[in-house]
Amino acid sequence: EITEDVLVHDLIYIFQGIHGRYIKFNPESDNFIIDERLKIPKPTYELISKLTELGWLYRQIHQFTYKVQPIGLVRQRFCAALQNELTEYYKLITVLESQLMASTSEENNENFISKKLSLKRLLVWTQEPLQRIRFLETLVKLYKKCGGGDLISKIHNFVNHGDPFVQNFIHNFLCEISTPFFDMLKQWIYEGELNDQYNEFFVEEHQDIHGEDLWNLKYSMRQNGSMLPSFINTTLAKKVILVIGKSLNFIKDSCNDSEYVLSRSKEAENLDVFNYDSIEALEEIVDENYINTSNYLLDILFTRYKLKDHLNALKRYLLLGQGDFIQNLMDSLGPSLRNKAVGLYRHNLTGSLEAAIRASNAQFDDSDILKHLDVRLLSPSEGDVGWDVFTLDYHVTQPLNTIITSSAMEKYRKLFHFLWRLKRVEHTLSVTWKRHSIRNCRLNEIQNELHKSNLILSEMIHFIYQLQYYFLFEVLECSWDELNKYMNKHTGNLDQLIKEHNRYLANIIQKGLLAPSEVI
Repeated sequence: EITEDVLVHDLIYIFQGIHGRYIKFNPESDNFIIDERLKIPKPTYELISKLTELGWLYRQIHQFTYKVQPIGLVRQRFCAALQNELTEYYKLITVLESQLMASTSEENNENFISKKLSLKRLLVWTQEPLQRIRFLETLVKLYKKCGGGDLISKIHNFVNHGDPFVQNFIHNFLCEISTPFFDMLKQWIYEGELNDQYNEFFVEEHQDIHGEDLWNLKYSMRQNGSMLPSFINTTLAKKVILVIGKSLNFIKDSCNDSEYVLSRSKEAENLDVFNYDSIEALEEIVDENYINTSNYLLDILFTRYKLKDHLNALKRYLLLGQGDFIQNLMDSLGPSLRNKAVGLYRHNLTGSLEAAIRASNAQFDDSDILKHLDVRLLSPSEGDVGWDVFTLDYHVTQPLNTIITSSAMEKYRKLFHFLWRLKRVEHTLSVTWKRHSIRNCRLNEIQNELHKSNLILSEMIHFIYQLQYYFLFEVLECSWDELNKYMNKHTGNLDQLIKEHNRYLANIIQKGLLAPSEVI
């Protein structure tokens, strides 16, 4: 038989994960057991068993903190928060030891009975710490399964717990461990930079991406929304937060405008909404940032880089919308293009291009636009003539090649080849009709046959004119009007602008009957 004081003393050791005199840890059963030789009443035995749970939980967490080597900023903050909780726990142990020492020194005092640290009082003292440490042990299990934004999400799910104590505990814990995430978020939406060496953020960076692929491929959401905390809406993350960072990065790297990004970064220094306590205010900041950044990027493209002028030039030259220029080019190149393709040289054709520009209203266009227009010769096959290999080309540089991509340029060339062939047919028919008109006066004996031939030629020319009219006015101009209306709004983001431009080309190809038959 032993006194209650001895058991209380043993339990305080147990709370620290240390063997007591009569209560010891059994590795085989993985729990604390009471010396079988002791004669303890059953209620007391059950009370001691309840109290040893606190020691067992502390032992699990202490072993975890001793062995763990946290990889990742969120996990490091998790371990720091865990250590802070243990520090509070150690304070409790210190208080209990003080209570025990005080009760021992006052045994002869008349108030001894009222102040004595009994097993029941020990149970009351440890109720809240037991709740906290139980939950810490649950969080440690989550830590072992995931990290980064996923770990924050798993812990955030407990915010909806019915127990106010748990809600408050989780809230405070999340305020601590989510700090690295909010730091990365702040840098992303104000600087367009991703400082995530441990892959904890929901946006990932792909290395060695340059040129026209920079916008589409350099940054993306992680697969299956990995690392996205559950308190951030998936749509908000994908269509707003991702676009903000991409836009800032694009402004800085592709548009060579670091000053704007620097001004945004300075603006963020005075903001205090990048924390778990300010999620609602953060959403407002994100929405405002999205509008400002997207509008600024579109403004750069339309003003500094003259995107609309370039698209208009592609329409007028590669899609043959500039009639007088095309006619002059056709007249100038016609004799040369009838020759075999192997005998053509690009520098000779370039002279004809420049002459056509000077002889038409194209000469009044912006020189910065005209310098992108060029002549290109395709690789000839056996028997090809100049008509088969000649094409107009348009050189697009960064950042415009993000919208007018190499894929888009292939579509422009496809349309040019079709329209150029129509022009070639029109040109050939017109030349033939003129020859027949001259011969009509000289060959009276076959005048009827020539008249019939001219009628057929007229019908063919009429058909070509109607086809060109349909394409240029019903297809091209209508499609351009839709694109132009969107561009005049200056709203949306770069993704939407790219989408509208691709739709513009797709409409022309489909309505121009150049799409695959299953699409038409």
